[in-house]
Amino acid sequence: MEIRPLTVEKALEFLDSHDRHYRSEAKPLFAIGIVIEEKICGAVIVGVAENGDAQLSHIYSAGQSQGYTLLYGAAWRAAKALVYERMML
Repeated sequence: MEIRPLTVEKALEFLDSHDRHYRSEAKPLFAIGIVIEEKICGAVIVGVAENGDAQLSHIYSAGQSQGYTLLYGAAWRAAKALVYERMML
């Protein structure tokens, strides 16, 4: 199981074909995925909220152990690297 960057389009394609556990209308900024044997098994999209903070826009993990934890952690680390001080859920 690997964490990899995804295009927002690839992440939306995956997320739209699965349950929507969380979704907001924040403008998309970046996407990260969980990949197992070159198959996407989870994804998160982080956007920018109206107040300028990073915001978790959409997330789903297809049953991988700790999938949501990996995605949340990777999303927060990437947002911090882009100099965001807060991330809204």
